[in-house]
Order: sequence, then C-alpha cells, then structure tokens
Amino acid sequence: MAVVMEKILRSKDLQGLLKVMLIYFKGNGFSACFYFSSPPGTLGHGQQGLMEPLHHGLSPEVVEAYLSANFQRLDVVPRTAMALGVPVRWTEAWAAVDATPDERGFLQMMRDLEIGDGYTIPCYGPNGHDGYVGIGKMTESARTDENALREMHLAAQAAHLRICEFMSSGQVGDRPLSMREREVLDWVARGKSNSVIAEILGISAGTVDTYLRRIYDKLNVTDRTSAAVRGIGMGLIAA
Repeated sequence: MAVVMEKILRSKDLQGLLKVMLIYFKGNGFSACFYFSSPPGTLGHGQQGLMEPLHHGLSPEVVEAYLSANFQRLDVVPRTAMALGVPVRWTEAWAAVDATPDERGFLQMMRDLEIGDGYTIPCYGPNGHDGYVGIGKMTESARTDENALREMHLAAQAAHLRICEFMSSGQVGDRPLSMREREVLDWVARGKSNSVIAEILGISAGTVDTYLRRIYDKLNVTDRTSAAVRGIGMGLIAA
C-alpha cells in the first residue's frame, strides 16, 4: 500500500498517474477500470463524465453504450456508493434496490454486453469535485476482502485528489476548444454524422471535418468515440 501511495504522490502528470492506477488495480485482480468525475457540486445531477485515459479493459462498444444510455439516471450503483461512502459491489447494489422498469432495462443491457461484476469506489474532492472509480472483470484471485477494499479505496481517493490538483494547475485541458468546436463535439457525442452536423450548423461537411481534426489534436485522440468520451470527462460537453 505504501508503494502505490508514494507513486501517486510523486506522479508528475495525468498520464503517469493513470498508468500507476491501471497497474495497481490489475495487480489486485481487476483487469478493467474507469474513472468518472464531475464539475464541482454536480455529481448526481446529470453532469458526470468519463476521464477517458482511465478507461481500460472495456471495449469502445461498451463505453459508448453506457454513455448513451442515460447512465446518470439509470445506474443505481454510483448513487449507492456515493451515499454510503464505501466501495460497493455491483451485483449487491442492484439486488438491494427496487429497480424501476427503465433501471432494469439498463441493467439487462449491461448484462447483455457481458460487463460482469465489480466494484464502484466513491471519491470526494475539494469544493464538491467528486467522482468514482469503477473496477471490473474480476479474476478468480481478485482481492475482495475488507482490508483489500479499504486499501483500494484509499488509493482511489488519493488518485482522485491528485487529479484535482492537476486540473487546478492547468495540466489537464490547457488547449481549450472554441465555441464552434464544442458545438461540433456535442453533436458528435449525440451520434450525428458530419453531413448532418453540417446541415444543423449551416456549414459544409468539409468544414466539420476540419473542426474534427482540430478537436482530435487538442484532445489527443484519434476517433469520434474517444473524442466524445474525453470531452464529457473534461466537462466540455454534457453527457
């Protein structure tokens, strides 16, 4: 535990920190993990987002399906974890609630995608900048005892606070998108094609393509799904 905490505290940038966490969770028997955060004071109010670099071990199809399924309203696990303040196992959280038909539909979709079981770990930050880490694809040797979960909670919390430091110091998102680029990215996240976006915004498809290339460059991504996920995670567009 002391080793990973020291690595978290010594991390110099976001990419280095995320690499530490990916290795750490995998070493504890979880081969998939993802990190959600929100603008201060908005978690649980429809403004969550995925920090795409800490999405690991999940297919783009799973990530896209989750983001497009109104997960803020339908996924009961994060709400449960944030309210209890402790790591919550996905199957146990769902078993403990009287889910609505829409929530049950969301759960079935996740099962159909073979997302498996795992834990959601709540994290709390300054000025209400909260978030949570999800860890899944549990191996047979995954550490799920009370002490292990407590250690992983401490590590996730420390990493979240370090990310908050990076964000406040400008190490994340120091190449802001223009208003037009945000508009394009918003429509991309809604699944619109370049030609449809062009029609909506009253510009040519070629111009949309130019904006997209700029967006990819600024967000350090290479495809539409990653751009949308990164934009949501950085609070540039709503989920």
